[in-house]
Amino acid sequence: MYADSNVTDKKLTKYLQMRSHQGWEVHQEILLMLRGKIAEDLLSRRFSEQDAYTKDVEQKAYMMVDELIRFLLNPLEMAQRRAEFARNFEKAVESTYGKKPQRS
Repeated sequence: MYADSNVTDKKLTKYLQMRSHQGWEVHQEILLMLRGKIAEDLLSRRFSEQDAYTKDVEQKAYMMVDELIRFLLNPLEMAQRRAEFARNFEKAVESTYGKKPQRS
């Protein structure tokens, strides 16, 4: 989180303005089409006929691309999930060891 909440508010305002722009719908449609193409390829005969190693490599590459697409579709959602994960991790460490984890 930014130390200056004014900076955070400005960035959030700019993000919300970007999402309300007409071009945002086109952006979303293209990204969703890419996700669909990835799914189609993973279900294709070409993919299913590959050896296990090649499948594994392609699946991992597609997973990374999909995560990037999800981030581009909604960056705030991913940030919220990661923050929640960090909070849950800290709670788990504190309940297990009786103290908060040290941040480096």
